[in-house]
Amino acid sequence: MANIADIAILVLLVVASSLAATPHTTEAAKHVVQWIIPASQNSSSFYSNLFANTKFNLNDILVFNYTTGFHNVVTLSKDDFKDCNVKKKMETFETGPTMIELNRTGEYYFACAFPFHCSLGQKLSVNVMASSSSPAMAPSSTASHLSAAATFPALLMVIAINILF
Repeated sequence: MANIADIAILVLLVVASSLAATPHTTEAAKHVVQWIIPASQNSSSFYSNLFANTKFNLNDILVFNYTTGFHNVVTLSKDDFKDCNVKKKMETFETGPTMIELNRTGEYYFACAFPFHCSLGQKLSVNVMASSSSPAMAPSSTASHLSAAATFPALLMVIAINILF
């Protein structure tokens, strides 16, 4: 018959095995953008300079902080972004703060469509990359990794059963 120490060991091994089998996930980052008309002389590059060292990964979230009724956020094509042609907007967000999930890789182009705001520098482009925290693995190595992750908890259970009985 098992005593309390044996049961405690079994519980610890079960907890350890469940932790070992839990895959590591990376949470999406939130990037806060104070959505204003830049006051600097280099207003056209204000946002690109502000986020020059920021990595944007798949599923990250941009949070545009602005006062509803004074600004908005529109998505544009690359050419319309370059020319501040906000009349050809693809999407419009009118209520601040606006949260936009970066749900695909590649370039995103944002601007404010209020008169002259884009031409005064209230525009942002970001390049979204695949998450660097989850390296791509070939299907065969993925299968062997999952097999090893499943083997460890099973091994711990066999040891626990041998100790208890």
